[in-house]
Amino acid sequence: MRIARTKGLKKIFSICLIMLVVSILTACSGEDNSAALPAEGELAVHFIDVGQADCTLLISEGEAMLIDAGNQPDDDLILGYLDSLGIDHLKYIVFTHPHEDHIGSGESIVSNIDVDKIFMLDEYDEGLEGYLKEEIEYQGIETEAPYPGDKAAFGECRIDFLGPVYEYSDANDDSICLKVTHGDNSLLFTGDAGTGPERDMIEAGMDLEADLLKAGHHGSSTSNSYYFLRESNPKYVVISCEKDNMYGHPHEEALSRFNDLGAEVFRTDTQGTIIAVSDGKEFTFNTEGKKADRPYTENYEDAKFIGNVNSKKYHSIECGGLPKEDNRAYFMTEEAAQKAGYEPCGNCRP
Repeated sequence: MRIARTKGLKKIFSICLIMLVVSILTACSGEDNSAALPAEGELAVHFIDVGQADCTLLISEGEAMLIDAGNQPDDDLILGYLDSLGIDHLKYIVFTHPHEDHIGSGESIVSNIDVDKIFMLDEYDEGLEGYLKEEIEYQGIETEAPYPGDKAAFGECRIDFLGPVYEYSDANDDSICLKVTHGDNSLLFTGDAGTGPERDMIEAGMDLEADLLKAGHHGSSTSNSYYFLRESNPKYVVISCEKDNMYGHPHEEALSRFNDLGAEVFRTDTQGTIIAVSDGKEFTFNTEGKKADRPYTENYEDAKFIGNVNSKKYHSIECGGLPKEDNRAYFMTEEAAQKAGYEPCGNCRP
């Protein structure tokens, strides 16, 4: 594989480090090298650490695809990562929206890697995105602007495009949103879409429920709204951001909302590249995320008891003294509530 540009010793070191990590993971796993490449019937999802940017690699049944392509200086890192896994062909690339931290290395990637098809919207007109569009046309790669409700097949997975529902003036809000389903497991990607598009997808009746959420807009408080998180109800959240970034991502408000769900949170700024492997039933990770201080409830609509995280009391769902939404924990049984350290409410006596 030809790498278009070299950006000095720092990039060379980054590539070597990635190759070393992948080789160690593979060697340590013996015959099960799912930490780097998925076994038959598995899906591997690599949330590549590209700092304050996004780049996710998915691999299933010998097929690979990218969702976004980091910043422009990340091209050697991303190409080196693909090379270390023996990937020289991508079935799809999804460019969620034309901001540099999502398409920056796109031009270099499409000029060095065979790509079957690219999903992107039409507003790639000038500057960096214009050069990317020109390179795609030069390479003769098929492009498609997906509509909500469109589907695609990838390995053993189904891709459902969910948004944008409308055309938005803000490029962040105009992000392509998609859900990837592998067996009973599902992952949700929303680019940098904000709370308005999140609500629009709900009102349009899109199926947003997912086991794993790639946090919207690098964990910003202007995305990842309460109503959206309750609708998607992820058990795991992965945040792609850079340590001490100028935007303050992830925002404390978003982290609090993830905690309220009982979700386990993974962060590239503190943990590096996150690798999630789906066997169609469960996800396993190459590292441990931060656990919430309250339990995760798979079907919180069916919960029989609601706990107050401040008072540590649990109530029946008919109790007149239920806490505000952001102070709630949901339990299916009294035993689960008591095991979590909650005591019964003295008024409703559940």
